[in-house]
Amino acid sequence: MILPAEDLASYAGQEKVVIVDTRTADEYAAGHVAGAVNIPTEEIVINVPVKSMLTSKKKMEKVMGSSGIGNDTLVLAYDANKMGASRLLWSLFMYGHQNVKVVDGGFDAIQTAGLEMTTDVPAPEPAVFTAGEPGRNWLASMEEVREQAEQPDSGVVLLDVRSMEEFAEAGKVPGSVIIPYETNFFSDGTFKTTQITRINYLEEEIYPEDEIILYCQTSMRAAPVFVQLYEAGYRNIRLYDGAYLEWSSNSDNPVEMPAGGAAPVKKNAS
Repeated sequence: MILPAEDLASYAGQEKVVIVDTRTADEYAAGHVAGAVNIPTEEIVINVPVKSMLTSKKKMEKVMGSSGIGNDTLVLAYDANKMGASRLLWSLFMYGHQNVKVVDGGFDAIQTAGLEMTTDVPAPEPAVFTAGEPGRNWLASMEEVREQAEQPDSGVVLLDVRSMEEFAEAGKVPGSVIIPYETNFFSDGTFKTTQITRINYLEEEIYPEDEIILYCQTSMRAAPVFVQLYEAGYRNIRLYDGAYLEWSSNSDNPVEMPAGGAAPVKKNAS
């Protein structure tokens, strides 16, 4: 699912292939890969009950179809923040479309590879995208996370990909393992190799046969970790879409603080 930037050029102009720029409209307008359509992340998320939740089936069908993406389309997505393309991938997975790849290293790597850039905006032929029902195998609810926090199953891993600073300030879901999402990337913004990933997660006693529930603050940083783990052979991966923003806004949910840390102040997440 991770496509080297230098390989993107070989897909340009191919039938049933759509390159998607997930950056903002302004970034896209300033220059993008020739032929790429723009689907900013804001178009595939909603902000209820909390920020950056999965958009509706109807909206997903509309956005994909108007961008020329049908059910038989290969989607090649890139970003500039290490999150947008992976978030699109996970969203497509949720609605039953797994023919999608993330361009490794995003826009910077694409520029380094010397691909043609343009400010021309393509007019894609509208397509019919029929979304399936949201895939529960890729999604975890707050209730399921709470059940794991209160009655831990040794075969389930709650994986918090926020920073240690965020943990120190606001706590975490009890029993979570913290592996910051940045540790999945090299310094140039490309994903670490599959071999390195497997070693790193095995050292943390996170195994391919485990069920892994990922979360961050708003579910955005968890998306590239989903991609990285899937690429490394992990398949039983679910993303807690409400993430810690939803968790910490509910006073019924327990919060684990660092040893000696003060309990966080409850904040209104509206």
